[in-house]
Parts: sequence; structure tokens; C-alpha cells
Amino acid sequence: MTTLSFEIEPSEVSKLKAVLKALGVKKIKIQEDKTELTKDEFYAKIDSSLEQSEQGKVHKLTPELKKELFKTVL
Repeated sequence: MTTLSFEIEPSEVSKLKAVLKALGVKKIKIQEDKTELTKDEFYAKIDSSLEQSEQGKVHKLTPELKKELFKTVL
């Protein structure tokens, strides 16, 4: 068995799937990468972070907190 990996636009998935089936591929596994954000999602996250900052819902990274958080790698 050989495994191939492709990175394509979501709109191209059905086309590639059809081509692979026409070539006789019996098993096709499609895995969507959810780590990328759309432009709108990215800006929505930024806006949300700015709102939280304005409301005082953030923590400042003090030297003491930094030591506590990263004590296993520092």
C-alpha cells in the first residue's frame, strides 16, 4: 500500500476524488485541516482579544509567572 498526501483547496476535493476513483483507487481518506483560519475568523479572534484586553480580562506575563509557566523548559 502507498499513501499519498495532497494539500488542495476545499473546492477541489470532489474533483480529485473523482479522478482517483477513475484511476481505480479503492480507498480514499480525506482529512480536513482545521488549523487554518479564514480571514474573517482571524480578524474576529483579534477583535475578541482586544475586547478582552480592554475589559481587563488578560494576565500580564511577569518574570515570576514566566518562571512558573516555563519551569520545565527553562
